[in-house]
Amino acid sequence: MIEIIRHIRDDLSGLDGRAAFALLYAAAGLTCISYLKEPEYFRLAASFFVDPAAADELASSRASNLPLLCWWVGVSLFFYFVLPAAWVCLIQRRKLSEIGLAHRIEPGFGRLLIICLAIMLPLIYLMSLTAGFSGKYPFLHIYDGTPYLSRSLLIWESVYFLQFFGLEFFFRGFMVHSTRPALGAYSILAMTVPYAMIHFQKPMPEAFAAIAAGVFLGWISYRNGTIWLGLVLHCAVAFSMDILALYNKGLIP
Repeated sequence: MIEIIRHIRDDLSGLDGRAAFALLYAAAGLTCISYLKEPEYFRLAASFFVDPAAADELASSRASNLPLLCWWVGVSLFFYFVLPAAWVCLIQRRKLSEIGLAHRIEPGFGRLLIICLAIMLPLIYLMSLTAGFSGKYPFLHIYDGTPYLSRSLLIWESVYFLQFFGLEFFFRGFMVHSTRPALGAYSILAMTVPYAMIHFQKPMPEAFAAIAAGVFLGWISYRNGTIWLGLVLHCAVAFSMDILALYNKGLIP
């Protein structure tokens, strides 16, 4: 047993510490998000602030599933952004501008954004007509008959955009730039694998599109050190899909 431990130590001693931590944290963080987003953990967390009956009422709201969606976004932000950012700043003593949050936008940002939207928006419209996408989006479900074009949708889209900030920071920022010194351009591919896997519960075309998006947006961040193009694109695509899905289902005029 001691010999095995010695071999493990010797084989792993040459690993780049930042890359090793980023990859192991990705496995642990994504696992936590997958499990902790569930309603029972929302009830448990809410019970620290309100009585159990009120916590259960929030989790089982008859108005909408907005409380549970906000819980999911909160959990995602914690593991996508708060913990990695704290590790980078407090333990590694690095600036967040070094891992994707530089105070600049990508060269040719406006032109590239227009080109990407011109390609993606027609595809989004076609996908919104399919049963798979219309059944999945939007995540917001209103049960009490309140019109979707209301405060609930505005709150949800705002919260949804925060989730995309955390996602882009984690995958295109933290993962790419933590593994880049050890892996070079392979850091883009290493990030794309778990990024594609978080789309497994979504329609198949979206899961395959995530592979292409992961490589492309990862390359943008790899080259320019920023995540802003990916963030704007993600928000624009998500908002467009939600609105088109609602329109096609006759839930908005």
